[in-house]
Amino acid sequence: MPRGKRAEARSRYLVRAIAEKKGWDTRHPQKGGDFLEEQEIEDFFPDCGLQGNKPDFLVCKKSVPILVVEAKNDVKKIDQAVKEATEYAEQINKKGSYIIKIAVGVAGEEDHGYLFRSLFWNGVDWKPLTSKGYELTSFPSLFEVNGAVYTNNGTTEVSIPQISDYIDVAIELSSILRSAKIEPSLRPKVLGAVITALYWGEIDLEDGAELKSINTLVAEAIQSTDHFEETKKEQLIEALKLTIGDYNRLSNKIGKIVFLLKRLNIKSVLQTDTDFLGLLYEAFIRYGYDNNSLGIVFTPRHITKYCAELIDITAQDKVIDIACGSGGFLVAAFDRMIRTAKEIGVSTETVRESLYGFDTNPTVWSLAALNMFFRGDGKSHIENASCFDPKSKDSTKGKFTKALLNPPFSQEEEPERDFISAAMDSLQTLGVMAVVVKSGIFADDDNARWRYEFLKQHTLLGMISLPGDLFYPTAVDTTIMIARAHRPQNKNDSIFMSKIWNDGFKKLKGKRVEAEGSQLPEVLEQFKRFMKGEEPNSQLVTTIKAEQLMEIGAEFSPEQYLSQPDFLNNEQAYYIENVTRSILTSSICVEELADEVIDSFPMAEYALPNIPYGKSGTVETFFTVAGGKSRGESNYLAGSCPYVSSGDPQNSIIRLVRDVEGEVFRQGAITVTCFGQAYVQPWRFMARGNGGSAVRVLLPKYRMTYAEIAWFAAQINMQKWRFFYGRMAIQRRLKELEIQAPHQKLEDSESSIAEKIRALSDRFADIMKG
Repeated sequence: MPRGKRAEARSRYLVRAIAEKKGWDTRHPQKGGDFLEEQEIEDFFPDCGLQGNKPDFLVCKKSVPILVVEAKNDVKKIDQAVKEATEYAEQINKKGSYIIKIAVGVAGEEDHGYLFRSLFWNGVDWKPLTSKGYELTSFPSLFEVNGAVYTNNGTTEVSIPQISDYIDVAIELSSILRSAKIEPSLRPKVLGAVITALYWGEIDLEDGAELKSINTLVAEAIQSTDHFEETKKEQLIEALKLTIGDYNRLSNKIGKIVFLLKRLNIKSVLQTDTDFLGLLYEAFIRYGYDNNSLGIVFTPRHITKYCAELIDITAQDKVIDIACGSGGFLVAAFDRMIRTAKEIGVSTETVRESLYGFDTNPTVWSLAALNMFFRGDGKSHIENASCFDPKSKDSTKGKFTKALLNPPFSQEEEPERDFISAAMDSLQTLGVMAVVVKSGIFADDDNARWRYEFLKQHTLLGMISLPGDLFYPTAVDTTIMIARAHRPQNKNDSIFMSKIWNDGFKKLKGKRVEAEGSQLPEVLEQFKRFMKGEEPNSQLVTTIKAEQLMEIGAEFSPEQYLSQPDFLNNEQAYYIENVTRSILTSSICVEELADEVIDSFPMAEYALPNIPYGKSGTVETFFTVAGGKSRGESNYLAGSCPYVSSGDPQNSIIRLVRDVEGEVFRQGAITVTCFGQAYVQPWRFMARGNGGSAVRVLLPKYRMTYAEIAWFAAQINMQKWRFFYGRMAIQRRLKELEIQAPHQKLEDSESSIAEKIRALSDRFADIMKG
């Protein structure tokens, strides 16, 4: 196939791929779809009037033709593609059997990108299809087509890109910048500059003119506002300037970057209240190859909005984010303030004067300034400075009614608690803060004194734990803390505690994508009830008295105080089965492990009393909680004794080592990893007792069958959600964990666990021989 034909075929493939994301069914209408290609068109619509002419696609709505597409293999042929698309449409319209309302031209190829242009037939002539005053620059969505048909004047409402759209574009952008040898630290600047240039005008894509054109458009855009101070304008222009020295390999890639951004209808979307810049940068930093080396972690935009809702920001507030990053929290606050301004009687100008922020990274600061600029706000007072500078502290102390914050993670010189304290200092008396922060500071010993002192100065209102993969691929557990400033905690205050498992997203194929079942609305509604003095009525929520937190060492973690959710019988059975499954799997995967099983496990200790069936209590009620006695496994020679650490695979067994007197648990037991995963060990074993991977060992206080030991291990595993990296299953927490004994004696099956292990081992050996 000639190269031109191959390129046009790829263009058609791209049209189909993008159309599917835009809500179209690209199957043939006979199969319930919307798309017909070339020769199929007159076969299906013999009365369409094309007389043998073949546009690339005819797109139908409810089996009625409405849109024609023509594709070309060179970006420079976009005018030709549009011209031919309209000519095909006019042929069909002239015949009169059908009326084509939209003609779409697409032109380009993989190396330099693709360009879309859409025209609308209003009954008189062809008009550019626009939204919010700008031409749509991607394949029109079903939603956009419906809107255009309704208005019949060439205007429509732009479809807001989905999270998956941002991710796809971000991955492609990252690949382009990497191939152009752009250093990771310089990549965010490229996006900021190109997006600003496109916001203001059209980039000159002639060879050699690209960088100069971008820099000129950026300067014109920033100089256009009369809100920024001149020094800040110059600072922002300089922060976004693309120099030949740093970006000399980028020029021939600019066109593809531009066309990728246009696929998101960038100009129209920037006119909506969507945080385009923040969402794109979040996806770019998360999913772009090696971009996470920049050390930047953006708060997911649905969470910034959620925090603004939790503390009920309105146009009457003055809002600060002392570590504002790309401005996600300030954007969320600004949007809520603008929505409430009219009903409250506050001017837009007052709102624009009421947002402040700080960030020390020049590039990230420029993103925050741009984010507010795109919203028509140049008075957001976002400073490229540290919130800890004396000047910054003096200028903000006691000035604000609301604070939003996600402090940088794990900075030794500036720990998260210092940011929280600084944010509280910026608030007026009874001002309210919502902060998204690493969960560990609410449970660890290092921050115990700070938690104690915090309640002497301020009022803790609520704690909401968030899903563990919220910041994926960054591995960190986070919690929203809500507090009221400069009013010391009263021991009789109630404190709201909640945990969210589902925030409307799930991890799928290495990405967090939208999913059903978000618990965010329910918890928000429960928090509003709580703030009105009403009792919450949700399994996701509990309230506790403040006096429980007002001693040194007390935890603020919801995982400490929430009740265990109810489990159905089949769910409990699943956890019990997993205990046995893990034993059997490890007996195959760890060579010679099956030989070490104790025949009489669990050994009958007739001196022990019977289990108090049906009784609830702590782990310590039913077991003696001991620590492992061994050092790291690398300190031991190979042998026949299972060595247990806090790794989850193979029943937490790393390998077999030589027995060391005084370190072996000879009768088997339950082991619990530092992350709260319980395993039954039906063999003698050694367990790690030092460091972060230390293992806890549960020795029964009552006579138990294997089925009963597995029951208790499952009871612990059903509460693994209480433990994470910042809140490990240390002995104190494990001893206090609430569990329940079975309601009646659980008898073992005819085959003991030892017999099952040996039978499986023999079967596996026979398979391997065969």
